[in-house]
Amino acid sequence: MDIKRLETLEAHVVSLVEAFARVREENKQLRQDVKQLRDTLHAQQKELERLQPEQEELTQLRVVMQTLQREREVIRQKLQQMLRTIEWLEGHTRADNGTETRGGEELS
Repeated sequence: MDIKRLETLEAHVVSLVEAFARVREENKQLRQDVKQLRDTLHAQQKELERLQPEQEELTQLRVVMQTLQREREVIRQKLQQMLRTIEWLEGHTRADNGTETRGGEELS
């Protein structure tokens, strides 16, 4: 082999060693990144597990709240109906007695 070919070969070997060192450093960084991502994922999974019962409780509370709102609406409707009935009865009672009242005083 002549010197020119040896120098070229040496340059290639140096380039390969440098490339290998870069790849090795990149792999090291990638391993660190993967470890960090795994740790983050693990922490998030733990947090989700911790929040799961709270989410279920919120869902149950939402159902109870909706039920109470429906019941409240039914009560409101019944109260309005009762008020209309009372007003109707008062109107018919006055008409049946032949007298009118205003402010608690009987008028003739």
